[in-house]
Amino acid sequence: MNAETKVLYDIRTEPAPVGGTIVSGLGGVLVGVVLLAVVWRHRQRAARTFAFLWILGWGGLSAFTVYGIASRHRDARGWLESRSVEVVEGEVDQLSPATSDQKGIETFRIGDRLFRIEDGQTKTPGLNRSSVRGGPIRSRATVRLTVHDGTILRVEELAPPPAGPSAS
Repeated sequence: MNAETKVLYDIRTEPAPVGGTIVSGLGGVLVGVVLLAVVWRHRQRAARTFAFLWILGWGGLSAFTVYGIASRHRDARGWLESRSVEVVEGEVDQLSPATSDQKGIETFRIGDRLFRIEDGQTKTPGLNRSSVRGGPIRSRATVRLTVHDGTILRVEELAPPPAGPSAS
């Protein structure tokens, strides 16, 4: 890496994106606790059982999901370290930004390769932040992407080539 290279994204320095899953899991568990508090004095055992199952279900599903996301994130870090990656360099072309509702898909080309960033997704590891939400991809920027099966693991911005001497 030369002095003219700037790292814009590296999966090794990013935490696994589990925050939203944890918050929704805690929200579901909290709803279950409120439900349990409401039905606690009822004589119907089924209502209390349902509330307990609700709490266990939300907590267990959230924990399972967090573990899966963190595990895939760890695997992606391993891809970089084992060098089972591909490096693509060039100018970002045909950038089609995602929508600002965090549900969009951003696409762009480097040479003849098409890349896609699904904004905010956590199912697959790697870059999941589009340019609309402060992601590193910019139109006409010269970048080096490190990818594994279409997953962007590292983005480096390369300095533009020096201008040659003018032909006068």
